[in-house]
Amino acid sequence: MTETWKLDATALSDLLTEGKVTPRALLEQSLARLDRFEPTLNCFTHVDRAGALASAEAATQRQAAGRRIGPLDGIPISIKDNLLVEGMPARWGSLLFRDNIPPQDDICVERLRAAGAVIIGKTTTPEFALMGRTESRLSGITRNPWDPKLTPGGSSGGAVASVAVGVTPLSIGTDAGGSARMPAAYTGLMGMRPSTGRIARRFGFPPMAIDFQSIGPFTRTMRDMRLVYDLLAGPDARDPLSQRFPADPSARQDQRLRVGWLTAIGDESATPEVATTIADAVERLGASGCTIEPATAPFDLKELRNLWGTLTAAGAARVAAKFPDRWRADLTTSVRDTAERGFALPASAYVNALDTLAAWRANVTETWARAGWDALVMPATAAPAWVAEDDAPPNLSVATQHMFCGWVNAIGYSGISVPGLPHPDGRPIGVQIVAPFGADAVVLELARRLEETLPWSDRWPTMAL
Repeated sequence: MTETWKLDATALSDLLTEGKVTPRALLEQSLARLDRFEPTLNCFTHVDRAGALASAEAATQRQAAGRRIGPLDGIPISIKDNLLVEGMPARWGSLLFRDNIPPQDDICVERLRAAGAVIIGKTTTPEFALMGRTESRLSGITRNPWDPKLTPGGSSGGAVASVAVGVTPLSIGTDAGGSARMPAAYTGLMGMRPSTGRIARRFGFPPMAIDFQSIGPFTRTMRDMRLVYDLLAGPDARDPLSQRFPADPSARQDQRLRVGWLTAIGDESATPEVATTIADAVERLGASGCTIEPATAPFDLKELRNLWGTLTAAGAARVAAKFPDRWRADLTTSVRDTAERGFALPASAYVNALDTLAAWRANVTETWARAGWDALVMPATAAPAWVAEDDAPPNLSVATQHMFCGWVNAIGYSGISVPGLPHPDGRPIGVQIVAPFGADAVVLELARRLEETLPWSDRWPTMAL
């Protein structure tokens, strides 16, 4: 079996159905690549070889009997460390949770297991998933397969690194402020943040920012993204948010969608190279039948940043309070400072922030409705990947680097990052597509159109080859 690590999950599934490869063989190759690249990239915080082998053996037996459960049966996959997998550590990138082993799966993991996916382990994340790069006292620094001197971003850095180097064709992460879309942009992958509640949740860590976080899948191709999305999306009685959705509407391939685009918010803008990539993407979408027009951001960026600071401070303090004797010693400096701000936060300030958020959401939805967009296209990040030890790219603040993503979480909309034209030096650049709450099908369709004109699935980091 050679080069099957280059295939996406859909192609691997076809090979499994045809009996040309076994789940056991796929797992062996996955673990071999993990062993080869893990010392450099540091993608994983836990590898469950025994559990993965048992799952692969069961899938191999089903294959031999002609009883494959579905297209993900026997496919290796990894799960971000802030999601619960029964029997595996869930440490959330923090020494506070170094001994935490949950007794149950989150709902998305339940669905993956039921589909026969082979879970090989947990991927690295920064503490409480609060950093735009992946480093923690628990796991150290995670690096980018395109250039190990660079970061794969955060907080799903381990997840994207594992897919970008071919350890697994799929990974599951989360996105509370861009943690799926931004790392995908840095590593040449598809990374999606579905509408809030579209993928049901339960049994997880307490949220850092109320309802901002969604499950975020990572893939190399849009057909794989659709495969994973269709499996994971859908209501569950244990998650009330997931039950407010109608059936996901369709978006026809010939539909003429109205698309706005931007590369700056106020006086802050993406780098010229990123702006060039976005201009190319909207030109391609125009050629696909979309109506394209320039747009301005439908939100107040300063107000959003203030809200994020208040909500995450309260969230960090809530977790720290559960460890009164340990949190000051165990937390990283940045998270400890955030928690201390939360402890000093008056209850009235927190409630005022919630009121401000409600008004902000109403203003965004009203502005969007008046504009009449089906979707907005903008950068996933202001600049491509940067040095792994630094907090932000040269000459950019952390806030500017993140400014195109967090608003999507705050409003609950659907967003995806797909690879666009790369930087002249070869670094991937992500194109973000955003659609209103519940319009995930529009995001998926526009991403498919971009992939059709600019395929990336055969573009691999030199390190992976």
